[in-house]
Amino acid sequence: MVESLAVILILFLVILPFLERYVPQWATTITQGIDKLTGLSMTKVTVAKWGQVFSIVKDITNYSLFASIYYLLADAFVEGTLLNFTPGSILEIRLVYSIPFTNLSLIFEILPETVPLYTSSLTSIIAITTAIGLFLLQSGNITPRRHDLAIQCLAIFAFVPFILYFWTHIQYLKETDSSWYFDLTFMGEMAGFTLSNEWPFETVLQDSRWQFYRVGLFNAIRVVVLSIIGCTIIGVIVGVSRLSRNRLLSGLAESYVEFFRNMPLVVQLFFLYTVVLGANLPIFEDVQENTLFGWIYWSNRGIVGPAAGIENMSYFLGAFAVYLGARTYIRFSERIEHPFQFERQLSKQPHDKIIITAAQFSLVVDIIFSLSVLIVIYGLFNAVQWDYKISTIEGLLANEPLSMFKLGIIMLIISSLARFKLDELGLNNFTVDDSVEGQRTRSILWGITISFMFILFYFALWMEQPILITEENGESISWGNWVWKEGTTNQISSVFLSLWIGLTLYTAAQIAEIVRGSIQSLPRGQVEAAISLGLSPYQRLNLIILPQALRSMIPSMTNQYLNCWKNSSLAFVVGFSDFYAVFSTIVNNAGQAVPVFIMILATYQAGSLTISAIMNYINSNVTKVKI
Repeated sequence: MVESLAVILILFLVILPFLERYVPQWATTITQGIDKLTGLSMTKVTVAKWGQVFSIVKDITNYSLFASIYYLLADAFVEGTLLNFTPGSILEIRLVYSIPFTNLSLIFEILPETVPLYTSSLTSIIAITTAIGLFLLQSGNITPRRHDLAIQCLAIFAFVPFILYFWTHIQYLKETDSSWYFDLTFMGEMAGFTLSNEWPFETVLQDSRWQFYRVGLFNAIRVVVLSIIGCTIIGVIVGVSRLSRNRLLSGLAESYVEFFRNMPLVVQLFFLYTVVLGANLPIFEDVQENTLFGWIYWSNRGIVGPAAGIENMSYFLGAFAVYLGARTYIRFSERIEHPFQFERQLSKQPHDKIIITAAQFSLVVDIIFSLSVLIVIYGLFNAVQWDYKISTIEGLLANEPLSMFKLGIIMLIISSLARFKLDELGLNNFTVDDSVEGQRTRSILWGITISFMFILFYFALWMEQPILITEENGESISWGNWVWKEGTTNQISSVFLSLWIGLTLYTAAQIAEIVRGSIQSLPRGQVEAAISLGLSPYQRLNLIILPQALRSMIPSMTNQYLNCWKNSSLAFVVGFSDFYAVFSTIVNNAGQAVPVFIMILATYQAGSLTISAIMNYINSNVTKVKI
């Protein structure tokens, strides 16, 4: 019945414009004849009335059609929800009401034979109420705030049947299908498999699945971070080269973009792993001949470098402190003075008060931010064994692996929010001295800073030359049994190189086009003005072109960074153990598909939101100055 009504209404809406055009003409002709016979003037009144009538008919038809379509969509969901509440189902409803002053009780329950009646009644009520609510909102005279609030409430009311259906259906699946059980206790069980790419951690067969997930997550993060850095550098160079007047250079850049952009990433990864690296890297038997001064070796098993570690944490943190101190000083010296200041009277004496200027407050925020970064670095490198425990706020200072790391993260978030607020209030505006003297001063400052950092890193880190064991008890052994002495190497596997190079080259082709388009979108007058000032090509690019092109570059580059993070799921193609590959193995041996894929979704979502937050912060700084 409802289907027939919906079809009739649709057909009526199709012929309504025809009726709206010709019926008033026919009515006017008839009323003119009546006017001549009776001497009345009904023509003008009739034309105005017909316009109102058709407007009302159109509204009634539209909202009736909406209610009919909603009924057709929601009917099955309401019926499915009610069936889940009938006796004998998973969510049986049985309400008992005791009649006062008697020993009688009334039992309310949904019987299967009453479900069709309840379904049609409830669906009709919801459909009609929603349609009337939309009509009243359209014809009502309310403020925009109340209108938005009413729309949201009406949308929630209209989605109730669908939400209830999915909730009850999930409850049903949890009771009847073990794969829908959302308990994560299986993640604490023994993994039952091994990983081939676990640097810098070590895992064994008996480790929990949580440990393997953390290793896979770290693998994904390090390959994506390195790919983002690499594709940004290559993309900017190739994008600028495409606009070069040198035909050879621009042609090579265009060929690179067209080749890598038009080839699927899966094909590129296969090609890199099997042809480029697999066929061209020397076999492990010749690894002793392929070395760089005995410190770096390469073969088809990967690249082996010296073992390194932190020998003196104080010097190590001191190197970062020097950089953060120089950065804080430059921000303080280049900050534009703001008249805002905070005053607090300490006593009745007029001069006994505290005055804090905007520059001083911003300096304190920058110092807290720098300290939080140092604490995060200290906590991260002291918790590298990943044997983490979750503690409360009271346990932040306890002797736990993540305590200092969590304290630093909290301080970093608070100081970052404070900086965002200062940016919003206009208290964090800067000016850059681009004069020759200003550039010389900055160059000297950064030169001294980098020199001090290099010296501190030299005393903070230790390094040991790789040692290859080719003999046992004074006798040579087969090259297939050669091993590197434990604790003397750090190894980059060939599968990691394949994934990193593939992601970098593919994403760089996309970024190159973004850079080219952003530069070409700049007004030609900017470049001509730079030429008239006598700037060299490098100065034009560094001081005029790229700073302005960044405004349109960053939003599009954010999308490519997000694609790079999501494309890392192709690691299984080359056999690299990222968290997606780890979870795929867990699904096969644990059978908990639904919670595992929800964790995969949550991990990718968290990574995407983190990249978006960082890029939005960079974009807000770049677009702070209005053009």
